[in-house]
Amino acid sequence: MTDVVFLILNSNLFSTPWSIYLDGELVRGKKFSLPKICNDCSELECLKEEAKAICSKGMESKKDFVGGRHLVIPGVKSDSKNRKEKTQSITDQSYRQWVNEVKSLVANLDQEALNIKSETLHYFHDPVKWAEQIKINSEKMIDSRSGANFREKFSSASNEVKSVYQSAKLLVDSIQMIDIFFNPESATYGSTVKTNIYRLFDKVQAILFHSEGKKYNKRFKMVGTSYKEIHLYESFPIIALSLTHNALKYSKTREIEIFIEDSASNVDVEVISVGPGISEIEKPRIFEKGYRGKAANVIHHDGSGIGLYVAQHIAGIHGFKINVDSEDLGYSDGGIAMAKNTFSFKVPARGV
Repeated sequence: MTDVVFLILNSNLFSTPWSIYLDGELVRGKKFSLPKICNDCSELECLKEEAKAICSKGMESKKDFVGGRHLVIPGVKSDSKNRKEKTQSITDQSYRQWVNEVKSLVANLDQEALNIKSETLHYFHDPVKWAEQIKINSEKMIDSRSGANFREKFSSASNEVKSVYQSAKLLVDSIQMIDIFFNPESATYGSTVKTNIYRLFDKVQAILFHSEGKKYNKRFKMVGTSYKEIHLYESFPIIALSLTHNALKYSKTREIEIFIEDSASNVDVEVISVGPGISEIEKPRIFEKGYRGKAANVIHHDGSGIGLYVAQHIAGIHGFKINVDSEDLGYSDGGIAMAKNTFSFKVPARGV
């Protein structure tokens, strides 16, 4: 949809009075051109997400996010030292009205696209039931193995049984994730399930380790102890899948730590990995529908911005929020600043 936004604003079908930048791509205005000082500028400070509204040359810009893209209208005002510099004529009211119209158009296009895509989910009804039955039967085969926990039982199972269970489990959870993406209310469908969160994450990490982690020489380290069993919706495991898979994809070190501990009234969870830093501006946006961070696009071409959005939605219906902290480590990998990234949340022990 982001490409559609650029085409619309760059066409004659929609009035774009001011010259703007959309994710760094210039769209020429129908009424106003870039001020000469902006047109000749090579630093383009205004395009940096963390940049101040007034650049070092004294030119003021207006900024917003439209359709998941960074929109900048440069040169709307100048300070005293650039008083003679011609600027783009814009008032706060006209700017806000125009941006709201663009956002409304994009939202309508997005909704129509979602409606069309969601119709295809009806064709997956029977395949999901079949995959669910395969998952149940293969899980029973794994549970019959000797071992103190699912991880030990899973490790001792044959490669054929592991492969069948992995494929069925990930398929069922992935389709459920897509279903919630298109129909958020479905996150509360079904009965609640008494869940031990530590065992849930242990099961998910075992599956991901054998399906992807081992191949890329990455492993999960389970830390802490948690014995509480909480009544949660059937959609809750998607949070574990989304956060562990996200860490696996973007981790630049071998080990990913999963910390789970009981507290007085919650179960505290942290998924910790070293990977691309997440800026203050990106922190809330990575949970938005369809959004992918800049570094994520560089490291992994696949991905559609579904997982974290759905995980945060499921967290909300359970009465908590997923938080993210990104601690800069002072070095880069492939030109990307590395950080210790921690996704954390507290599940209320009262359940739902």
